Amino acid sequence: MRTHCVGGGPAGLYTAVALARREPGRPVTVWERNPPGVTHGWGVVFWDDLLDEMHRVDPVSARALRRAAVVWDGQAVQVGHRAPVFLGGSGYAVGRHALLELLGARARALGVEVRSDEPAPADLLDPDGDGLVVAADGAGSAVRQAHARTFRAHVTCGVNRYLWLGTPALFDTFTFGFVDTGAGWIWCHAYRFDADTSTFIVEAPPTTWSALGFDRLDTAACLDTLVELFEPVLHGAPLRIGTGPGTGTAAPWQTFRAVTAERWHHGRIALVGDAAHTTHFAIGSGTRLALGDAAALAEHVAGVDRERLPGALADYGRRRRREIRPWQVEAERSSAWFEDPDAWLDGGDDLALGWSLWQRRSSAPIWRWYVHRASQHGPVRRARVSAAAARRRVRAARRVLATAGEAR
Repeated sequence: MRTHCVGGGPAGLYTAVALARREPGRPVTVWERNPPGVTHGWGVVFWDDLLDEMHRVDPVSARALRRAAVVWDGQAVQVGHRAPVFLGGSGYAVGRHALLELLGARARALGVEVRSDEPAPADLLDPDGDGLVVAADGAGSAVRQAHARTFRAHVTCGVNRYLWLGTPALFDTFTFGFVDTGAGWIWCHAYRFDADTSTFIVEAPPTTWSALGFDRLDTAACLDTLVELFEPVLHGAPLRIGTGPGTGTAAPWQTFRAVTAERWHHGRIALVGDAAHTTHFAIGSGTRLALGDAAALAEHVAGVDRERLPGALADYGRRRRREIRPWQVEAERSSAWFEDPDAWLDGGDDLALGWSLWQRRSSAPIWRWYVHRASQHGPVRRARVSAAAARRRVRAARRVLATAGEAR
């Protein structure tokens, strides 16, 4: 059965990879309206669970992702110039451009036709046509909107404004930097994703955002202001706007759109990734969930003929809605914390602030509080970093053993 993936982001490309792996020779086309190299965002984060899943689906792309990624060890919460508070955790980050390049290369190697700078044909919006259509065209999905009554998507806009930037300042520890501007608090989410660049997401409540004039400043003045405000963590390093669509003279501030769809298929059309759901960037799981959708969809439709396709897509939707719900709950809790952090910030207790931030996704047992407090001492912190590195090595060894002999 021919498959068309509308959208050449991670969800669309990995759907193509997963389908081509399961059914070699299956005709698959990816349609991407933007030219090669044009994309939103800088770096994305992920964890070992994504590498485990990708090794199960396609070890070649999993190994390529691990080679392209960098490791960040631990998290830090820094308020102004005060000493940072350290949290646990570790993970990986990769540039979005690099991720798209490796997934695109793998898709082509498997025989997928990737057509960049070419919008999908209009007839793919017909739910009764032949073949499978995968709507992987993002949170503002045109495919989903064309059948809005069937998909019944709900879009809720967040309160805070955010700006996705890059910087040559290297954050090997995932850093939350909070600054009291005098007009309100503003903060960043910063992490390194390659040898010389870090993602730097700025987030601000609407009152702070407007009081600082960001609703009026052009891009250059906006970036200069942010560099000055975030001197405690940037130390004068510049900030850069990305190359994605919509970047221009005005800084592309956004409000987060929480998307949920009641139904994930319509006839031969299936939603994946942000077209079906979004999770707030503060939990860093959007890419992981999008690739999970792709893998699950390929599993459900492999070998299915036209008559059985709607049933397979219905099963896929029910399964993924159930699987992603815990992530959505955590994302809701996390975004709510960032929309009202003033009580913790105004209290002046940075240790308590870090503990509250650590628990924003789900409540932690009391013993973790003692670990958190002990981690402010160098030897304990270094021991936690070493333990995290050991766990990564064990997971990597297990993946190698599980996919021994996989060459394709």
